Amino acid sequence: MMRRLRDLDWPLTTARLTLRPGRSEDAVAIWPWYRLPEVQEWTTTLSPTLEAHQEHWDDELESAVVGLHRGRIVAVGKVERQDAWSQSDMRDRAAGQQAEVGWVLDPAAQGRGLGTELAAALLDLAFDGLGVCRVEAACFADNLASRRVMEKIGLRLEGVFRGESLHRSGRWLDGASYALLASEHRARILEP
Repeated sequence: MMRRLRDLDWPLTTARLTLRPGRSEDAVAIWPWYRLPEVQEWTTTLSPTLEAHQEHWDDELESAVVGLHRGRIVAVGKVERQDAWSQSDMRDRAAGQQAEVGWVLDPAAQGRGLGTELAAALLDLAFDGLGVCRVEAACFADNLASRRVMEKIGLRLEGVFRGESLHRSGRWLDGASYALLASEHRARILEP
C-alpha cells in the first residue's frame, strides 16, 4: 500500500520548525499573511476572500504540511504525489512515484532561512517518508527567492521555459523547473 503524508510519524521537527499535516482550521491562521500582495505575487491560487481561501485549503489538505515556529504557523508546504510518466503497460508501477513540493512563507518570517528549512524537510518527507523516486518543484523564473531555496536544498535546474506561464498580471512569464532523484538525495546525505 502506498504511504500517504498522514500515515507518517508526526510531528516532524527541524532545527527551528515543527511540521505537521495541515488541518482545516489552519486556513484561518494562514489567511492574514497568505492574502498579502507580496505573497499573492507568486502563488498559484488567488483567494480573494477567507471563504475562498478556506475552500481551496480544504481541497488541498491531503498534501498540505504546516511549519510552526514558536507555536505559530509561519509556513505552509505541499508534498503532492504524482504519477511518473511511463509507457502504458507500466502505469501501475509508475503510479505515485513522483512528488511535487512547494511552499509559501509568512513575509514576517522571511530572511531567516526558515523557508529553506521547510523546503529541505519537504524533500525528506517525499523521499524518506513517501518513498518516491523523483521530486519536482516549479516557479515563475522571476521568483528569485523561490529559485534560491530550490538551489540551496539541492534541486537541479532542469529547464527555463520561455513565456510558458501566464501570471495574474496578464503577462506571459518564463517558468523554471527543478528536480532531484532519490538516488541523488541519498548520495547527498552520505557525503562527508
